Amino acid sequence: MKIVIIILACLYLAFNIVTAKYLDRHEMKRRYIDGQCVVGKIAVNTFYAPAWLLKGIRIIVNLLVK
Repeated sequence: MKIVIIILACLYLAFNIVTAKYLDRHEMKRRYIDGQCVVGKIAVNTFYAPAWLLKGIRIIVNLLVK
C-alpha cells in the first residue's frame, strides 16, 4: 500500500512540475480559471497549487536576477 501512495505522490509532483515548466501563467489562467464553474476552479487549482507556487517562484527569481 505504501508503494501505491509513493507512486501517486510522484505522479502528482510530476504533473505539477511539467505544468509549471511548459505552460506560462497566462495559459494556466486560461486553462484553469477562465470558463470554469466555482467547484471546478477550486478542484483544479487545489490540484495544481504546487504548479502555481513554482510558477510564482520562477517569476520572482527572474525579476530579482534581471
